[in-house]
Amino acid sequence: MPERDGLGLRRHDARQGASGRREFRNGFRHKENMMKKVLFKTIGAIAVAAALVLCFQVVLSSADQRDFTIVNATGYPIRFIGINPPGDEIWNENELDAVLPDGAGFRVEFAGIEKGCVWNIKVTWADDNTSSFFRDVNLCKINKITLKYNRSTDTASYVAE
Repeated sequence: MPERDGLGLRRHDARQGASGRREFRNGFRHKENMMKKVLFKTIGAIAVAAALVLCFQVVLSSADQRDFTIVNATGYPIRFIGINPPGDEIWNENELDAVLPDGAGFRVEFAGIEKGCVWNIKVTWADDNTSSFFRDVNLCKINKITLKYNRSTDTASYVAE
């Protein structure tokens, strides 16, 4: 039966190893190595978790501050939405993939290539092919544009949020 020390722990026989260090059979050296492995694995897991959190923050913060949602509250379907910088009057890129019905919304996302906060918006109605222009809209200060139409004055407008 192994001897016990004053703390009630078992003593094990020790032998001199090739490295000159005392090696314990069934004992302390093995436990020390296991504790080091657990410690390194824990540190590694924390480092991986921190890296993942950083990656998610980069992805989330990579959204352009000019990205916004446009909501059609006009009573009419929209077939074209164009977003151009001031001075660019060539409206050939439609943000919509399909007609935007009344009551629906669409997310406009910038690719990051374009610069500046102030943009012009062109909306073309699906029913009569006429267009309305909203000029000098500061997209850096809004998250949502709700398009409105006043039938009695025949005026399109928007509310920025």
